[in-house]
Amino acid sequence: MDQLLGKVLAIAFVIEVLTNTIKTVAPDLNRRYLPFISGVLGVSLAWISGVGLLSTLEIPVRHAVLDYLVTGIVTSRGANIVHDLAKTLSSSS
Repeated sequence: MDQLLGKVLAIAFVIEVLTNTIKTVAPDLNRRYLPFISGVLGVSLAWISGVGLLSTLEIPVRHAVLDYLVTGIVTSRGANIVHDLAKTLSSSS
């Protein structure tokens, strides 16, 4: 499980870096679009890397796309929320 959380944290970090890069490159971009952009980046990176929270936690998922969607949403929220999730999961086990 530590490996999973490390992978998810790494993806979240990459998403934060990419989102900040987009903000720098396109300063006139409406800030309302940033959560959508980070969500798309999160789902894309989860899919490309094959990292899925649900399958790793042995939660049965009928379609892998749903697993990547959940993972992408969690990682798109940023490294802080992933760290909080890891802390919660560690204390419950």
